[in-house]
Amino acid sequence: MNRAVEDLLREGLDRLTSDAQVPPGVTGKARTHLRRKKIAVRAALVGGAAAVATAAVVAATVPGRVDPGPFHARAAAYVVTRVANALAATNKVVYTRTTFSAPFPPVEAWYHGNGFRQIQSGYIAPALMPRSPWAQGQVSWGVGTAVFHGRQIYVRVDYRRYEWYRSPPLDLAPDGCTTRLDIVEGNGPPDWAPYLRQALSCGMVKVAGHAWVGGVRTIRLAGSQADPHFWGNRPGAEGLGPMRVDVAFYVNPATYLPVLVVWHNSSHWKGGKVLRGTVRQQVRLLPPTPGNTAKAEVAMPAGFRKVRSDAFGGPVWPYFTGD
Repeated sequence: MNRAVEDLLREGLDRLTSDAQVPPGVTGKARTHLRRKKIAVRAALVGGAAAVATAAVVAATVPGRVDPGPFHARAAAYVVTRVANALAATNKVVYTRTTFSAPFPPVEAWYHGNGFRQIQSGYIAPALMPRSPWAQGQVSWGVGTAVFHGRQIYVRVDYRRYEWYRSPPLDLAPDGCTTRLDIVEGNGPPDWAPYLRQALSCGMVKVAGHAWVGGVRTIRLAGSQADPHFWGNRPGAEGLGPMRVDVAFYVNPATYLPVLVVWHNSSHWKGGKVLRGTVRQQVRLLPPTPGNTAKAEVAMPAGFRKVRSDAFGGPVWPYFTGD
């Protein structure tokens, strides 16, 4: 480990406090795992992006991984533990903005306590989502929690069509080193702690130097995952072979909260041509003012019509860009 990273670790240790008394992080999201997988299957790779309704994953088992050595392993354990604790302890509003190398609108999200909201507004070319008419043209969605008749429920809202429906929560958890440790599919930063801990226990994250992000000298955590069953055995699958994801977390050593996460995804078309894509998520903390905490709930405007479940989806997270 280089001297700069050692200095950053020392700075973080000096500044870290362990007695914060704050609410736990968000647990569960409105988008179900099966729904996301269904969208991934339906999103044809025609003339553009391979659109799947999830971003990328951190680490699971990768054959032939290199042992980082005891010193580097201890450094990774130190940073991951502090990051997990910081994510679980913050009482701030966590704001994220996710952008894609594929030509899809960005996704903005706010998380606070047990509430969250994701929104995506913009234009999606019909050719990018040929089998999902609800995700073509101008879109404007909200997904998350809402207060309905005095109770918190999970909803999806189509603001252009004035429709909404109630959806089940999503509560994913890591399940051993052979399971994909997906830290974005249905999960925001407040839910990353168990996934990072699992990645650490599987030896799949390491301290990989430092980098300047937005004027902050950050610690870089890196990990990789290869999912051999990403496309499944479906005859109509658009791609072939495993999907590989390389992820980097850029962590502020003063707070041990990520300020940027970047995923690089790769796989192959069925004909063998390489597929690649990048997902970038910026993370900021906002003060828990009434205005900011209100952003972590989906607004239910008067006059919106309730429709059947799965009438439409919500924010689309493309893995790949097409050529």
